[in-house]
Amino acid sequence: MTFIGSSRSLVTMAAVALLALSNSWHLAAQNPPANPTPNTKPAAPQSQSQDVETEKITPSSTAVAPPATLTSEAGSLRPEEIAALLKDMHLTEYRVDDLLSDVRPNRWKLAPATLDSVNATLATLHSELTALAEWQAQFGQRTNSVFLGFQTYSAVDAVLPRLYGMAGSVEEHENASYAAQLGQAGNNLFDLQQKLGSYVGSLLHSQDEQILALDNNLASCQQTLTSEMRGKAPRAVPVRNEAPIRPERRRTISRAAGAKKKNAHPKSVPAKQDEKKS
Repeated sequence: MTFIGSSRSLVTMAAVALLALSNSWHLAAQNPPANPTPNTKPAAPQSQSQDVETEKITPSSTAVAPPATLTSEAGSLRPEEIAALLKDMHLTEYRVDDLLSDVRPNRWKLAPATLDSVNATLATLHSELTALAEWQAQFGQRTNSVFLGFQTYSAVDAVLPRLYGMAGSVEEHENASYAAQLGQAGNNLFDLQQKLGSYVGSLLHSQDEQILALDNNLASCQQTLTSEMRGKAPRAVPVRNEAPIRPERRRTISRAAGAKKKNAHPKSVPAKQDEKKS
């Protein structure tokens, strides 16, 4: 009886414990914890550009301006300067041609041989002025051409000696003031020629520098290639000398020729035997 009573008390205590545990689970279900659900997303942070303002830098009023473009070579001219130079040269040539049109060697008291020489010099001078005008017109279209610039310079160089000689003849046989005008026109043309020569020299110097730079680049590339290929290329292998192979074409031709000769001259012995039988 004592064992039965103790077992009943144990069952009663277990039932009470189970009832208390069920009540605590029920209260926990009614009051869930205040934690955020996993589906909620955090608020996106504000961009940094809204918080930090960019600094505006204003240009300084004391900034130094870039230097003006300078000519790279002594004597080089800008396009407008070379155009003005050629225009002045054209006007000077027109002035010389106009002065020479009034030169009349036939009115001078000269021997026939001397008169012929002066007339020939005057005609040559007119032709050289025409050639100068032609070279100058071509150079005006291509002012960066060294060839056309040199030809124009040479054409002026051919005009000046005869022009000064004609001025001396005019002073001796006609009028000193008129000769002075011819001499002054020649001096102006000479000054323009010197400017043109300086410009052509600058073109030559620029081209010489370009050629020198190309030569240096080529030499550097060759040295680099040689250093890179050193020890990588296979060495040359000596080839053993052997007897040349002679063609057999001549023998074939000789045999074919012999066969043709045999076919061309058949034996006539059977024919003679036929004659004897007859």
